[in-house]
Amino acid sequence: MKLLKNIISVAMSNIVNFGTSFIIGFILPTILTVGDYGNYRTYTLYLSIVYLFHFGFSDGIYIKYGGLEESDLDHQEVHSEHTFSLIFQLLVFAVMLIISLIRQDIILVLFSIVTFFMTMNTYHQNFLQAIGQFKTYSFGSITKSVVYVLFLLFAVFILKSDNYVLYIALNVLSAVVLFFFFEYHFYKEEGFHFNFDLAGKASLFRVGFLILIANMSLNFVGLIGNWVVKFGFENEVFAQYSFQNSILNVILLVVNAVGMVFYNLLSKNQNKKMIAMIKKMSMLIGIASGLAFFIFKIIIIFFINKYTPAIELLSITFIAIPYIIISKILVANLYKTQRSEKEYIRDSIAYAGLSLAFVSGVSFLTKSVPAIAWATTVCYLMWYLYASHKQFTFMRSNAKEFILIGSHMLVFYICANWLSTSIGLLVYLVYIVAILFALRKELVHIIQQLKVS
Repeated sequence: MKLLKNIISVAMSNIVNFGTSFIIGFILPTILTVGDYGNYRTYTLYLSIVYLFHFGFSDGIYIKYGGLEESDLDHQEVHSEHTFSLIFQLLVFAVMLIISLIRQDIILVLFSIVTFFMTMNTYHQNFLQAIGQFKTYSFGSITKSVVYVLFLLFAVFILKSDNYVLYIALNVLSAVVLFFFFEYHFYKEEGFHFNFDLAGKASLFRVGFLILIANMSLNFVGLIGNWVVKFGFENEVFAQYSFQNSILNVILLVVNAVGMVFYNLLSKNQNKKMIAMIKKMSMLIGIASGLAFFIFKIIIIFFINKYTPAIELLSITFIAIPYIIISKILVANLYKTQRSEKEYIRDSIAYAGLSLAFVSGVSFLTKSVPAIAWATTVCYLMWYLYASHKQFTFMRSNAKEFILIGSHMLVFYICANWLSTSIGLLVYLVYIVAILFALRKELVHIIQQLKVS
């Protein structure tokens, strides 16, 4: 029952985050110019690396306290780590702020400020997840999302502002609200004591940094296209590419909420047949999520048509969703549970490095943004094939799955780009129904097994 409540709490948090991302993803592009939206997305691109600035300390906290209960904690030690994190992040903030002021870049100044609050929020989130306080974790996340949407709506409909700096500042303010919520909860539960001690902190950095590097490498692949376009093309082109990426992230929020249930099954059951079934279900969920593309396409065409160039890019990256899901739900967690840290770090860094070289090479040779999107999609597919055919061979693809992969790429791209929106949606829906019919016996078996689990 407790496990179910935890899953529901986090799922609710994901649903609210989905709503927030949906609102932000479609409101801001309508009120900002393409250039200013590009500036706003530059800030959000910087946010994608903010987790690096705790240098693994928060990941070390997660590893140290994972599986413990509140009653198991040494509260003096917890206070010492919290105080250390505050002081350390203040020092990091000071250095970043000085550099930003020297460069006289308002986006970097705001990024420096939000980095302090977000890294401290990461500390609290990792600590709460580790000791099983999912209710507080989820409530904080929901509060931040709701506050940011209220700020956003106030700025749009009351202030009627088209200043991108204001919307960045509101994002910073929402992180501040979450910080004070977590701090209040921390002192309420742990008491108010100042306890600063350097003992044991180096080991937290050492353990956490290894996890940070591996996770960073995997997350980096999804950002390579953004970085390449940001520094290789005009700001308006970057805005188009970044817009489609923000839409992709909206659908992935929903997918991740579904994926959490499958990860829960995986954490309890290391049976290889069960994992293979979860892989197949994840792929089918990813293929079915392509239906959302047509909804987004209609919204873009009728309400924010200045972003119609992003539609083709979105159709390309949507093809990667099945492999992104499998990578996030299965591959990363299988590495953590069935491979050594050395192997995990080695493979993830190699994956990130090769992907960067490939996408950059494609950009250099073609000077084409759609080609960059295709290159990123290919990277996700190759990582899936490497993991399933080299590292975890019990997930190896058979001839039927290769046909599914190839047909999905072809059918989805044709439906998304060569057919009208309504006809494309209908044809793709028929394609999904045909897949489900062809795999009906396997699906019945999988559902029966999941019920037993």
